[in-house]
Amino acid sequence: MKLGKSSVRHFFLSLVAVFLLSACTNQFAYNTLPFWIDYYLSDYIDTTPAQQKQLDADLEKFHEWHRQNELPKIQALLNKLEADMAKPMSYSRIGDYHHLVNARIKGSLEGLTPTLVNLISSMSDEQAQIWLDMVNKNIEEAIKEANEGSEDEQRVRRQERLVERAEFWVDSVNAKQKKQFLEMAGYQIGMRPVFYSIRDELMTELEGILMDRYTSDLGDRINAYFAHLIAFQSEQYENDMALYLARRYELLQRLDRHLSEKQRTTMRKKLASYSEDITAVLN
Repeated sequence: MKLGKSSVRHFFLSLVAVFLLSACTNQFAYNTLPFWIDYYLSDYIDTTPAQQKQLDADLEKFHEWHRQNELPKIQALLNKLEADMAKPMSYSRIGDYHHLVNARIKGSLEGLTPTLVNLISSMSDEQAQIWLDMVNKNIEEAIKEANEGSEDEQRVRRQERLVERAEFWVDSVNAKQKKQFLEMAGYQIGMRPVFYSIRDELMTELEGILMDRYTSDLGDRINAYFAHLIAFQSEQYENDMALYLARRYELLQRLDRHLSEKQRTTMRKKLASYSEDITAVLN
């Protein structure tokens, strides 16, 4: 699985992807989790020998904690979704899963907070600035890529990515479903001004964490940032995001309702296989 560096959310959420996706996909990936987190971190900071020694120890502790505390919860969520996918879900149930998945992401990230507290509080001003510069560079590259071509071309590009993600779960989608993904792409592109404004707020919050990193409440501030990041929260745009999510849930409900039996069976089998892989990791 190759993850692009596409937004301010990417750094932390790519870590989550490692242990929510790779962990469920194969046992080796999960058992080498500290290596993969260190790998992603290395894009943002060149650690000193002392920092690396502490980071290695902290990541091993995190890995053991995650295996014991979070992995069983992820498995339970996969099992629950596999059972509920036996028939189309209601609008409210789809919303529930949005929050349940976010809760598991948040749980995993908060387990990583002690590691990040030790790392961030040990950073020099130069290391902190390089981290911010790298995030800003990635954001600029993502915006440039997203805005290439006409709006129609952008919408089709976004549709293709959504279809690719769907086909990971159901193998293939039909023409009607592709049209529904084009509708979703239109929603997302139309929301870009709001997304970009929220991203800017999150970037300011991240900058505050990195530049004012010697406070006793650093862990609380990191956890608060995670909460805002995962939910993409903003008081100023609360109504806009509520409308966007309502549209998203409605479209997902339509997609779920029109899954063929073959598609539904394929997705349930994949969820069940991931649960079995987690059992292997836990044992």
